[in-house]
Amino acid sequence: MRKAILFFIVVAMLSVGLEALAKGKGGSGGYRSYKGAKAIDGDTFRYGGKRYRIQQYNAPEIGQPGSRSATRSLQNKIDSGSHKWKPVTKDAYGRTIVRERPAP
Repeated sequence: MRKAILFFIVVAMLSVGLEALAKGKGGSGGYRSYKGAKAIDGDTFRYGGKRYRIQQYNAPEIGQPGSRSATRSLQNKIDSGSHKWKPVTKDAYGRTIVRERPAP
């Protein structure tokens, strides 16, 4: 009886792991798409009620020349779903700093 229960638990765990891999949740190294997010400016976006800033990227602030173009560019990246980021730390403003996945 114990062997049957143990077997069932192992099969269930493998099933959950394989399902996650099939959905693309495994093997990504923590990088993910934030499709559906809203660009705040050219280097910051909001997703799920949280703010994220792209690491090692500095775009013009709102009101500065080029800020609208930079914001649109970030929004296009987000909307494409092909750009992925990985959370790495938090900054002094409470934003999550994300690193962009290197191009393949």
